[in-house]
Amino acid sequence: MTTIYRIPDAARVEEEASMWIARLEADDVSAEDRARFAAWRDAHPAHARAYEELSATWSELTQAGPLVRAVSFAEAMNEAATGSRRWLTTRALHRLSVAAVIAAVTLLGALYWKPWAVPDRYTTAIGEHATVALPDGSTLELNSDSAATVEYSKGSRVIHLDRGEGYFQVAHDPNRPFWVVGGGEWVRAVGTAFNVYLRPDAVQVTVTEGIVKVGSTELLAGADPTDSDIATAPVALLKAGEQADLHGSGTDTRKLTGAEVQRAGNWREGTVYFENESLSVVVAELNRYTTTRVIIRDEHLSHLPVGGTFETTPRGVESLLTMLEQGFGVRVEREGNQVFVEGANQK
Repeated sequence: MTTIYRIPDAARVEEEASMWIARLEADDVSAEDRARFAAWRDAHPAHARAYEELSATWSELTQAGPLVRAVSFAEAMNEAATGSRRWLTTRALHRLSVAAVIAAVTLLGALYWKPWAVPDRYTTAIGEHATVALPDGSTLELNSDSAATVEYSKGSRVIHLDRGEGYFQVAHDPNRPFWVVGGGEWVRAVGTAFNVYLRPDAVQVTVTEGIVKVGSTELLAGADPTDSDIATAPVALLKAGEQADLHGSGTDTRKLTGAEVQRAGNWREGTVYFENESLSVVVAELNRYTTTRVIIRDEHLSHLPVGGTFETTPRGVESLLTMLEQGFGVRVEREGNQVFVEGANQK
């Protein structure tokens, strides 16, 4: 299983680092600000590296006195460009424009601070699995071929699951509810853990910790849900150990055993488990983890009950095909990246 950490480009990382420097230098910096900064810094080595480098430049500039004054920002840039401050290192000069902006806007107190700014979008390709540390201490895990858009503000935390599957471990914050929107449905939590899978026929939600509310986006006033929107809307409550299939205004809820809850999240460990599932269901699931397309030609064969644990990699598909050939006498024919499965007596 491959773990991929997707981060913004270098320019965006530096921009975020500059925001954090300005915020941490502010007189009203709080313990909560410092905790959010620590979460951002630890999310990826590039964050820590950019912060350290800009902090060093910031330190040099604050010691330079008149070099950077808010009232003569442009003149300071010209002076730096002509090399009048030659004690600055080449690396510091390279980053001077960013750091000087930090100094100027901090001195002016005019920086537009976005304390919850985070990278907008995370994606995984087929066969990939991404784990993302969000700045509030929450964690987002994306399964194969998935995409999510993160929108944080001072009043809410919204994740748009655009495709695929995600597991959300939500840091408790009663003042800022955590929403997941996808497939025409929404999930609301405050501090909990749950899985959302955008299946072809429904949105499947599995709760592993705490309690969540779920419902349809059809009755929402805007693109993102709010507590006022759902105050009069049909809402279902899911507790830890429960799973629901959401389709429009309908919700099919069931209680899972401990083993079933664990199996629902096995993809995070690189495996999937089936117990007497039809071959069509198994093939549809394993097709998510490989560029090879397995196609069942025999309708009768599609109902064949299958069980076992398979890797969420192309090896998982190959294990299934080997089992079908050797254990069930099924014919397997390959044509490019397509694999056709049919009964032994078919041509």
